[in-house]
Amino acid sequence: MSQEQLGTRNFVQIGLFGGLFWGGIWYFLHIFSFTEAGPNYLLLPFAFGSWKEGVWGNVSGIVCMGLLSILIAFLYKAFLAKFEGILPGMIYGLFWWALLFFGVGLIAPAIKSALHLPKETIVTTICIFILYGVFIAYSVSYAVNTNKAEREGEEKTNYSNK
Repeated sequence: MSQEQLGTRNFVQIGLFGGLFWGGIWYFLHIFSFTEAGPNYLLLPFAFGSWKEGVWGNVSGIVCMGLLSILIAFLYKAFLAKFEGILPGMIYGLFWWALLFFGVGLIAPAIKSALHLPKETIVTTICIFILYGVFIAYSVSYAVNTNKAEREGEEKTNYSNK
């Protein structure tokens, strides 16, 4: 497998794991009433029926979060991988939180905007999304830097006088 294919596979794995893991944490916190909105919040404007309110809706929301996270990891790689530190990841997570809770909340009347959610839900989901953003940011940056170091190492050995 080529280096580029390995890199692509790494970003798919990072995104999928990050979405499934942090979606699972979000559902865990939703079960114990730390947050009114669970992972099914992603499906509320799109899915029909009451099934989305229960366990299957939340599991489907976790799966959707995992799949969307693949795209989110590639977007981070494309636009923000050059930044270092924890702050870009925090900002990235806050961006996705704002997009979900303000953007989708204002567009779709079926779900509550962040302005109409309890403060416990807002604080809990902001914390989850910050941790999610930091996970994506650090993992993608590490993969990018590892790939870059391996390529530089290959270039050095390819141009040697051996």
